[in-house]
Amino acid sequence: MSLELYLADLHVHTALSPCAEAEMSPPAIVEAAAERGVRLIGICDHNSAENTLAVAQSGAKAGVVVLCGMEVQTREDVHVLALFDDPRALFRWQEEVYASLPDVENDEARFGEQIILDSRGYQTGRLSRLLLASTGMTIDYVGERVRQLGGLVVPAHVDRPSFSLVRNLGLVPPGLRPDALEVSPRLGARRAREMFPQLAAFPIVVSSDAHRLEEIRGYTAFVLDRPTLDEIRLALAGVEGRAARPVE
Repeated sequence: MSLELYLADLHVHTALSPCAEAEMSPPAIVEAAAERGVRLIGICDHNSAENTLAVAQSGAKAGVVVLCGMEVQTREDVHVLALFDDPRALFRWQEEVYASLPDVENDEARFGEQIILDSRGYQTGRLSRLLLASTGMTIDYVGERVRQLGGLVVPAHVDRPSFSLVRNLGLVPPGLRPDALEVSPRLGARRAREMFPQLAAFPIVVSSDAHRLEEIRGYTAFVLDRPTLDEIRLALAGVEGRAARPVE
Protein backbone atom coordinates (compact mmCIF):
# COMPACT_ATOMS: atom_id res chain seq x y z
CA MET A 1 0.00 0.00 0.00
CA SER A 2 1.31 3.44 -0.99
CA LEU A 3 -0.66 6.28 0.57
CA GLU A 4 -0.93 9.60 -1.27
CA LEU A 5 -2.44 12.99 -0.46
CA TYR A 6 -5.42 14.09 -2.54
CA LEU A 7 -6.76 17.60 -2.16
CA ALA A 8 -10.46 17.21 -2.80
CA ASP A 9 -13.61 19.19 -3.47
CA LEU A 10 -16.54 16.77 -3.40
CA HIS A 11 -19.30 19.25 -4.21
CA VAL A 12 -19.04 20.98 -7.59
CA HIS A 13 -21.93 21.93 -9.89
CA THR A 14 -21.96 22.12 -13.68
CA ALA A 15 -24.04 24.30 -16.00
CA LEU A 16 -26.76 21.66 -15.67
CA SER A 17 -27.71 23.19 -12.31
CA PRO A 18 -29.86 26.20 -13.16
CA CYS A 19 -28.29 28.18 -10.31
CA ALA A 20 -24.74 27.59 -11.65
CA GLU A 21 -22.92 29.82 -14.10
CA ALA A 22 -22.70 28.88 -17.79
CA GLU A 23 -18.90 28.82 -17.40
CA MET A 24 -19.18 25.53 -15.45
CA SER A 25 -18.33 23.28 -18.40
CA PRO A 26 -16.47 19.95 -18.03
CA PRO A 27 -13.08 21.14 -19.38
CA ALA A 28 -13.26 24.45 -17.49
CA ILE A 29 -14.05 22.73 -14.19
CA VAL A 30 -11.20 20.27 -14.62
CA GLU A 31 -8.78 23.03 -15.61
CA ALA A 32 -9.72 25.14 -12.57
CA ALA A 33 -9.26 22.14 -10.27
CA ALA A 34 -5.89 21.20 -11.77
CA GLU A 35 -4.60 24.78 -11.51
CA ARG A 36 -5.31 24.75 -7.76
CA GLY A 37 -3.86 21.32 -7.08
CA VAL A 38 -7.25 19.68 -6.56
CA ARG A 39 -6.78 16.05 -7.60
CA LEU A 40 -10.23 14.73 -6.68
CA ILE A 41 -13.61 16.37 -7.36
CA GLY A 42 -17.21 15.29 -6.96
CA ILE A 43 -19.78 16.45 -9.51
CA CYS A 44 -23.11 16.91 -7.77
CA ASP A 45 -25.78 18.79 -9.71
CA HIS A 46 -29.27 19.24 -8.36
CA ASN A 47 -31.28 16.02 -8.73
CA SER A 48 -29.46 14.95 -11.91
CA ALA A 49 -26.24 13.27 -13.04
CA GLU A 50 -26.47 14.03 -16.77
CA ASN A 51 -23.12 15.87 -16.98
CA THR A 52 -21.08 13.67 -14.67
CA LEU A 53 -19.54 11.32 -17.24
CA ALA A 54 -18.55 14.24 -19.47
CA VAL A 55 -16.62 15.78 -16.57
CA ALA A 56 -15.08 12.40 -15.77
CA GLN A 57 -13.86 12.11 -19.38
CA SER A 58 -12.33 15.58 -19.20
CA GLY A 59 -10.77 14.74 -15.86
CA ALA A 60 -9.16 11.56 -17.17
CA LYS A 61 -7.28 13.59 -19.78
CA ALA A 62 -6.05 16.10 -17.21
CA GLY A 63 -5.20 13.77 -14.33
CA VAL A 64 -8.10 14.90 -12.14
CA VAL A 65 -10.18 12.10 -10.62
CA VAL A 66 -13.92 12.72 -10.86
CA LEU A 67 -16.49 11.08 -8.62
CA CYS A 68 -19.96 11.10 -10.18
CA GLY A 69 -23.02 11.89 -8.15
CA MET A 70 -25.79 14.35 -7.50
CA GLU A 71 -27.19 16.64 -4.82
CA VAL A 72 -30.59 15.21 -3.97
CA GLN A 73 -33.27 17.39 -2.40
CA THR A 74 -35.35 15.34 0.01
CA ARG A 75 -38.99 15.70 0.97
CA GLU A 76 -37.81 17.65 4.04
CA ASP A 77 -35.99 20.18 1.76
CA VAL A 78 -32.60 18.85 2.90
CA HIS A 79 -29.75 18.56 0.39
CA VAL A 80 -27.79 15.29 0.44
CA LEU A 81 -24.79 14.36 -1.73
CA ALA A 82 -24.95 10.87 -3.24
CA LEU A 83 -21.62 9.86 -4.81
CA PHE A 84 -20.95 6.71 -6.84
CA ASP A 85 -18.06 5.13 -8.68
CA ASP A 86 -20.28 2.68 -10.60
CA PRO A 87 -22.07 4.52 -13.44
CA ARG A 88 -24.75 1.81 -13.65
CA ALA A 89 -25.69 2.39 -10.01
CA LEU A 90 -25.60 6.15 -10.47
CA PHE A 91 -27.98 6.16 -13.42
CA ARG A 92 -30.28 3.66 -11.77
CA TRP A 93 -30.43 6.13 -8.90
CA GLN A 94 -31.06 8.97 -11.32
CA GLU A 95 -34.09 7.13 -12.76
CA GLU A 96 -35.51 6.80 -9.26
CA VAL A 97 -34.90 10.48 -8.50
CA TYR A 98 -36.51 11.58 -11.78
CA ALA A 99 -39.55 9.42 -10.99
CA SER A 100 -39.84 11.14 -7.61
CA LEU A 101 -39.56 14.72 -8.87
CA PRO A 102 -42.70 16.80 -9.51
CA ASP A 103 -43.61 16.88 -13.20
CA VAL A 104 -42.99 20.62 -13.63
CA GLU A 105 -41.27 22.36 -16.54
CA ASN A 106 -38.26 24.53 -15.78
CA ASP A 107 -38.90 28.25 -16.14
CA GLU A 108 -35.55 29.31 -17.62
CA ALA A 109 -36.29 33.00 -17.24
CA ARG A 110 -36.86 32.53 -13.52
CA PHE A 111 -34.49 29.71 -12.51
CA GLY A 112 -31.89 29.55 -15.30
CA GLU A 113 -30.94 27.08 -18.01
CA GLN A 114 -30.27 23.37 -17.39
CA ILE A 115 -27.59 22.62 -19.99
CA ILE A 116 -26.25 19.18 -20.94
CA LEU A 117 -22.63 19.25 -22.17
CA ASP A 118 -20.09 16.87 -23.65
CA SER A 119 -16.53 16.43 -22.43
CA ARG A 120 -15.31 19.24 -24.74
CA GLY A 121 -17.82 21.68 -23.29
CA TYR A 122 -20.21 21.71 -26.24
CA GLN A 123 -23.92 21.81 -25.54
CA THR A 124 -25.73 18.61 -26.50
CA GLY A 125 -29.13 19.33 -25.00
CA ARG A 126 -31.19 20.83 -22.19
CA LEU A 127 -33.25 19.30 -19.44
CA SER A 128 -36.73 20.75 -19.53
CA ARG A 129 -37.90 19.33 -16.22
CA LEU A 130 -37.35 21.58 -13.20
CA LEU A 131 -34.44 20.29 -11.11
CA LEU A 132 -34.70 22.85 -8.31
CA ALA A 133 -37.44 20.97 -6.48
CA SER A 134 -37.85 18.51 -3.64
CA THR A 135 -38.25 14.85 -4.47
CA GLY A 136 -40.87 12.79 -2.66
CA MET A 137 -38.10 10.82 -0.92
CA THR A 138 -37.51 11.15 2.80
CA ILE A 139 -33.96 11.69 4.01
CA ASP A 140 -33.96 8.26 5.68
CA TYR A 141 -35.00 6.64 2.40
CA VAL A 142 -32.30 8.50 0.46
CA GLY A 143 -29.63 7.34 2.89
CA GLU A 144 -30.76 3.73 2.82
CA ARG A 145 -31.28 3.49 -0.93
CA VAL A 146 -27.98 5.16 -1.85
CA ARG A 147 -26.18 2.75 0.48
CA GLN A 148 -27.97 -0.22 -1.14
CA LEU A 149 -26.65 0.95 -4.51
CA GLY A 150 -23.11 1.25 -3.18
CA GLY A 151 -23.02 5.05 -2.95
CA LEU A 152 -21.56 7.46 -0.42
CA VAL A 153 -24.07 9.49 1.66
CA VAL A 154 -23.04 13.01 2.73
CA PRO A 155 -25.65 15.57 3.89
CA ALA A 156 -24.60 18.85 2.28
CA HIS A 157 -23.72 22.20 3.91
CA VAL A 158 -25.32 21.18 7.20
CA ASP A 159 -24.43 24.53 8.81
CA ARG A 160 -26.35 26.72 6.35
CA PRO A 161 -29.66 28.44 7.12
CA SER A 162 -31.46 26.75 4.23
CA PHE A 163 -31.67 23.28 2.68
CA SER A 164 -29.61 21.85 5.53
CA LEU A 165 -29.99 18.98 7.90
CA VAL A 166 -29.34 21.03 11.05
CA ARG A 167 -31.61 23.91 10.05
CA ASN A 168 -34.50 21.81 8.82
CA LEU A 169 -34.36 18.83 11.20
CA GLY A 170 -32.21 20.07 14.09
CA LEU A 171 -30.35 16.77 14.37
CA VAL A 172 -28.82 13.88 12.48
CA PRO A 173 -31.61 11.27 12.23
CA PRO A 174 -30.53 8.09 14.06
CA GLY A 175 -31.33 5.90 11.07
CA LEU A 176 -29.51 8.00 8.49
CA ARG A 177 -25.97 6.74 9.20
CA PRO A 178 -24.18 9.24 6.90
CA ASP A 179 -20.64 8.51 5.76
CA ALA A 180 -19.74 12.13 6.59
CA LEU A 181 -21.29 15.55 7.04
CA GLU A 182 -20.35 18.48 4.81
CA VAL A 183 -19.86 21.97 6.23
CA SER A 184 -19.24 25.21 4.39
CA PRO A 185 -15.75 26.71 3.95
CA ARG A 186 -16.80 30.00 5.56
CA LEU A 187 -17.41 28.18 8.85
CA GLY A 188 -14.91 25.31 8.67
CA ALA A 189 -14.87 22.02 10.53
CA ARG A 190 -13.54 23.24 13.89
CA ARG A 191 -16.05 26.05 14.29
CA ALA A 192 -18.86 23.82 13.04
CA ARG A 193 -18.17 21.32 15.80
CA GLU A 194 -18.12 24.16 18.36
CA MET A 195 -21.41 25.65 17.16
CA PHE A 196 -23.21 22.35 16.58
CA PRO A 197 -22.11 19.77 19.19
CA GLN A 198 -24.43 17.18 17.62
CA LEU A 199 -21.97 16.96 14.68
CA ALA A 200 -19.04 15.80 16.82
CA ALA A 201 -19.82 12.09 16.40
CA PHE A 202 -19.47 12.18 12.60
CA PRO A 203 -16.59 12.66 10.13
CA ILE A 204 -16.70 16.13 8.60
CA VAL A 205 -15.66 17.17 5.11
CA VAL A 206 -15.51 20.72 3.79
CA SER A 207 -16.49 21.38 0.18
CA SER A 208 -17.03 24.45 -1.95
CA ASP A 209 -20.55 23.81 -3.34
CA ALA A 210 -19.03 25.62 -6.33
CA HIS A 211 -21.43 27.29 -8.75
CA ARG A 212 -18.57 29.36 -10.26
CA LEU A 213 -15.08 28.34 -11.36
CA GLU A 214 -13.40 30.67 -8.89
CA GLU A 215 -15.09 28.81 -6.00
CA ILE A 216 -13.43 25.42 -6.66
CA ARG A 217 -10.85 24.69 -3.95
CA GLY A 218 -9.26 21.74 -2.14
CA TYR A 219 -10.96 22.15 1.20
CA THR A 220 -10.47 18.55 2.36
CA ALA A 221 -7.24 16.54 2.19
CA PHE A 222 -7.68 12.79 1.83
CA VAL A 223 -4.85 10.33 2.44
CA LEU A 224 -5.68 7.34 0.24
CA ASP A 225 -4.13 4.29 -1.37
CA ARG A 226 -6.27 4.90 -4.47
CA PRO A 227 -8.84 7.62 -5.28
CA THR A 228 -11.90 5.37 -5.01
CA LEU A 229 -15.11 5.48 -3.02
CA ASP A 230 -14.07 2.49 -0.90
CA GLU A 231 -10.79 4.22 -0.04
CA ILE A 232 -12.66 7.40 0.92
CA ARG A 233 -14.83 5.34 3.26
CA LEU A 234 -11.69 3.90 4.87
CA ALA A 235 -10.19 7.40 5.14
CA LEU A 236 -13.31 8.75 6.84
CA ALA A 237 -12.98 5.87 9.32
CA GLY A 238 -9.22 6.49 9.75
CA VAL A 239 -8.24 2.94 8.79
CA GLU A 240 -4.53 1.99 8.50
CA GLY A 241 -3.10 5.48 8.04
CA ARG A 242 -5.77 6.76 5.69
CA ALA A 243 -7.31 10.05 6.72
CA ALA A 244 -9.75 12.81 5.82
CA ARG A 245 -8.59 16.20 7.08
CA PRO A 246 -10.48 19.44 6.46
CA VAL A 247 -8.04 22.16 5.41
CA GLU A 248 -8.50 25.01 7.90
